[in-house]
Amino acid sequence: MSSVLPVLCGAVLLGAPGYLMLCALDVRLRLRWGWAPAVTVLLTVVLGALFRVLGIRRTLLSAVIGIVLLVALAAVVRLALQRRTARRLTTSTSTSTSTSTSTSTGVGVPAPQDWSRGTAAAVTGASILSGALVAASAARRMGGISTLNGSFDSFFHLSAAAFIRERGDASFTTALSDIYGEPTFYPVVFDDLVAILPFDVITAANAMMLAMLAAIPPAVAAMVAGVSRPARSAPLLVALSASAATLFLSTPAMALVMGLWPIVLGVVCLPPAIAAVLMLTDRRHGAPGVGTAAGLVLIVIGTALAHPSVLFSVAVVAGLRLLAGGIERMLGGGRLRGLIEVCAALAAAVLFVAGSHVLLSGMALTKPSLDGVGSVLGEILLDSPRIPAVPALLWPMAALWILAMIGAAAAVRSREVLGATAVLGLLASLMLGVATQIDHPLAVALVNPWYGARERIAPLMMCMLVLLMARGLLALLESGGRRRRSLPGALAVGAVVVTVLIALVTPQRLPLMGSLAYTAYGVQLTPYVTSEERSFIERTAQELPEGSVVLADPLDGATLYWSVGGVETVFPTMSRPLTREKTLIAHYAHRAGTDEASVELCRALESVGPTHLYRDTSEASGQRINPEDSERWRGVHDIPESRLTLVDASGPYALYELDPAC
Repeated sequence: MSSVLPVLCGAVLLGAPGYLMLCALDVRLRLRWGWAPAVTVLLTVVLGALFRVLGIRRTLLSAVIGIVLLVALAAVVRLALQRRTARRLTTSTSTSTSTSTSTSTGVGVPAPQDWSRGTAAAVTGASILSGALVAASAARRMGGISTLNGSFDSFFHLSAAAFIRERGDASFTTALSDIYGEPTFYPVVFDDLVAILPFDVITAANAMMLAMLAAIPPAVAAMVAGVSRPARSAPLLVALSASAATLFLSTPAMALVMGLWPIVLGVVCLPPAIAAVLMLTDRRHGAPGVGTAAGLVLIVIGTALAHPSVLFSVAVVAGLRLLAGGIERMLGGGRLRGLIEVCAALAAAVLFVAGSHVLLSGMALTKPSLDGVGSVLGEILLDSPRIPAVPALLWPMAALWILAMIGAAAAVRSREVLGATAVLGLLASLMLGVATQIDHPLAVALVNPWYGARERIAPLMMCMLVLLMARGLLALLESGGRRRRSLPGALAVGAVVVTVLIALVTPQRLPLMGSLAYTAYGVQLTPYVTSEERSFIERTAQELPEGSVVLADPLDGATLYWSVGGVETVFPTMSRPLTREKTLIAHYAHRAGTDEASVELCRALESVGPTHLYRDTSEASGQRINPEDSERWRGVHDIPESRLTLVDASGPYALYELDPAC
C-alpha cells in the first residue's frame, strides 16, 4: 500500500478538527494549521468523555459528527457574542469610536502587522512542505506503511489502539482498563486517533506517526509567527523557522526508533503552547482580552492532555519569562515589582524541584549514558539521540547555533524580554540535558518530569534555539539599512536553506532512523517479531474459534494476536503483569493440575480463561533477547507438554490448544 493516502488521512485527522474550530471561533492567529493539533487534542478528549457518559461508541463516523456539532455550536456562540457586543457599542456613541479600532469580531491576539492572504498562504504552504519532506525522508527505509515497528513501546500502543477500536471507549480513565485491570488515567489521544483511522492498526499507527512528524514544522512556524515582532521580513523568518525544525533528530528518534508516539504528539503541541504562554505575558500591545486569554489557556491545556510531561517544558518557559520580566523591570527602575517577580520565579523553581522529588521519584526510568559529561553535552548541542547507529554530526546544527548566538546578542543588547526568555530557556534545556547524566538527588529531581531522558527535554531546546535563530536572521537582515539588502542576511538565509535541503536527503539522518526499528533491526535492536512470526500470528489468529484466549510470553510477539489478529490475549502488552490474577498465571501457570497449584491460581485461570498457548523458540524469542524481563513469565514457559495439543506450527513458531488443568 502506498503511504500517501494513509499519511494524508492522518494529517487531516490531526489538524482539521482544530483548524475548523479556530475558524469557527474566528481566532485571529497566524498559521492556524500550526496551532490546530493542540485544539484537536482538546476536542478529542472532550468527545471521548462525552461519548463515555452518553454511551456512544467512539468511531470515525461518531467522531466526525461530534466535531461538526461542536464546531457549529462554537460558531453559534461566537455570532451571538458578536451581536451582543455590537448592540452594546451602538448604545454609547461616546465609546463606539474609540473601541472600534481595538475591538474585533474574533477572539485571537491582535496582530501588530497583518499579513496578506497571499503571504499567509505562502508561509503556510512552505511550512507544510517542510513537514511533508520530513515525513517522506523518514519513510524512505521503513519498508512500507504496513511495516511493524519493532520497538518495545510500539507494541503497547498498537494494543491500546486495538482496545479502543474494539471497545469504542476513548475516555482517559477507562479506555485501557482491560490492559491495566482497573480504571487508570492514561493520555490516550494518540491511540484514539489511530483507532478511528480507517486502516489496519499497524498502518494507522505508522500513518499517524508520520503525520505528527510532518506537523512539527508548521507548529514551530506558528510559534515564531505568534511571538515575533513586526518586520517586513517576518514571513521569510517564519518559513525558515519551519524548515529549520527539520534538522532536529530527538523527536524523530522517539517516533521512529523508540515508539514513544504519545510524547511525539505532545511535541507537536509544544511550540504553540510556548507561544501561548509568551503571548499571555506580552504587554507590548496591551493586555489580552478575556476571550484571547481563555483561548491561549486552552491551547496549553490541550498540550498537557496530549502528554503531561510536555507541560513541564511549558512551565519552564513560563517561569523563565517571569524571571526575565522581573530582571528587566529591575533594570528599568521598577525595582520592587521586578524583585517580586524574580522571587516568585525562584520560589516556583524550588517548588518544582521539591514537588518532583516527592511526587515524581518513580519516573527516573532512563539509565545515564556511559559517555562522559563533556561528550554528552556535545551530543545535546547537536541534538543527537542516544542511538549509537546515528552519528553526531556538526554541520547540520552549525548554522543554527551561529545564528542563535547572533540573535541572543541582539536580544540582550536591545533588552528584549522575549529574547532574554529564549536565552534562559536554551541554557535551561542544556542544563536539564546534562542533569540526566548526574546521579544526584537534585539532578534526578530536575529531570524526573521527563523520565530522565534527554530526548524528551530536547524539544524545549529546539523551540528556544529556533526562536533565537529567527532573531539572529532578523538582526542580519536589518543590518544593511533600508535601501540595500544585507549581504550577511542573504548569506545566512542561503546557509539555512542549503543545510536543510542536504540534511533531508543525507542517508545517516532521517532515512537511517526510518529503518532502525522497521527493517534494519541488527543495527539498533533485535525485533520482538520477525516478518515470518507476524505472518504466522496473523494466519493462525484467523483460524482460531471465537472466544479463544491466547496465553504466551508477550515478549514473543503474542500481543499481535490482539492488536493485529483481534484475538484476546492474557498479556496484551509487554509490560509486567498488571493484575494479581495475571501475575499468578505468569509465575505459576505450569503448576496447574499438580499438588502445588493454589486455589488462587485456579481461580485466576478460570477467570481469565486461556484456551491456547503460543510459543516462540527462535533466536528472537523473549527468553533469548531479553531473558531478565522474560523471567516474569517463567510459569508460562514451563507448562508441560502433557497439557498441550498442537494446533499449528511453522519452524520455531507453534500454537497449541491448552488444557488449563484446574
